Amino acid sequence: MEEEKKTRNTGRTFFIIILVAIFLIAGVAAIAIVLDGKGKDKERVKAKSADSSVVLEQGEAKEYNAKGSDGVLTSVEIAEKVKPSVMAVITYKGDSKSGEGSGIFMSEDASGTYTYVLTCAHIVRASGLDIKIQLADATQYDAELVGYDTRTDIAVLRVKATGFTLAEFGDSSVLKVGEPVYAIGNPGGTAFFGSFTGGYISAIDRPTTSSSSAYSMECIQHDAAINPGNSGGALVNSFGQVIGMNSSKIADMDYEGMGFAIPVNVIQDVVADLVDTGYVQDRAKLGISYLQLSQNQTYSMIARMNDLPSGSIIIADIDSSSDLGNTNVEKGDIIIAANGKDLTSADVLLDIIEHAKPGDKLALKIAHVTKNYKVETFEVTVELKEDTGSTESITASPDAGDFTNPFAED
Repeated sequence: MEEEKKTRNTGRTFFIIILVAIFLIAGVAAIAIVLDGKGKDKERVKAKSADSSVVLEQGEAKEYNAKGSDGVLTSVEIAEKVKPSVMAVITYKGDSKSGEGSGIFMSEDASGTYTYVLTCAHIVRASGLDIKIQLADATQYDAELVGYDTRTDIAVLRVKATGFTLAEFGDSSVLKVGEPVYAIGNPGGTAFFGSFTGGYISAIDRPTTSSSSAYSMECIQHDAAINPGNSGGALVNSFGQVIGMNSSKIADMDYEGMGFAIPVNVIQDVVADLVDTGYVQDRAKLGISYLQLSQNQTYSMIARMNDLPSGSIIIADIDSSSDLGNTNVEKGDIIIAANGKDLTSADVLLDIIEHAKPGDKLALKIAHVTKNYKVETFEVTVELKEDTGSTESITASPDAGDFTNPFAED
């Protein structure tokens, strides 16, 4: 079991916790999401959207060969090619700047009216934001949020202007550990606009998860220097192709050079849904936030006294859209089993939801704790709802201190 480490989003004001481990101890739960990144990627299938022009269209799959590959560019040539495709994404609340990140010019619509921009969801997802993009010459354009996905930290914006330099996107399925990569973005914000750094791929499928979503995904781990403000910026291969979008890094004094990028082959399919509907379609949600038992001393004691499964989770909150609201399940109850499977870890529940469809039924075994710390168990069956992105499907609460024992003595 790896020690849980806190990491920080590379959006300037918007920070989340990233935990780099396949199995995580108390605090944040993780599952392995099944991604379309290993089988069909090489088929070069173009993701479809209602407007077929507004997609992330990948170019030729170019595989790096250390002994020499046709088309490899120098670092100077890469910077000259890609930097015009990367801009700043700035958010405002009223007249006050609330955050800065990076973005990538992705495509234009068929009418030649809009340019679509790829960025990170954690930069732009807060309500009430005015969003602008800024170029190297400080020219700003108003941007509209098309849609975002918290599970993958992907967002799409559009700008009512065209003629920008669009990025060339590559194929992340052909990447190799040890391959050189380059990061382009705005660490620290526009004061360091278009910073260019280089490094190597450390892993191509490193599981990461965040406090804004209990789900994990496999990211590209690299050591090209990235910092707050690089979120939404480009990770580029030796051919000048964008093969990932920088999203997070480990922010711990004991760690250095551990950044993470969302693979472009994951981004491709998500973008198509975001353009069509503003969210990723046909995904199920339970609609709760939760805590691990170990985050609360009293609950941990009760679990040991009553021999509850070690991965059982405390319901910290129930979303208004959740079907649990139609049952007698309450905040503070414990989920101890799902579809007849004991929660040896929270992954049991997360995996069931990840592979379910909206409308599917989910059987839960619940433990209710009374004020004398006794446990009463009962079962409920709920219908999973569609996750439209407006609320979290199931979220690991980042702060156990926010949760009060509902059965505590007055």
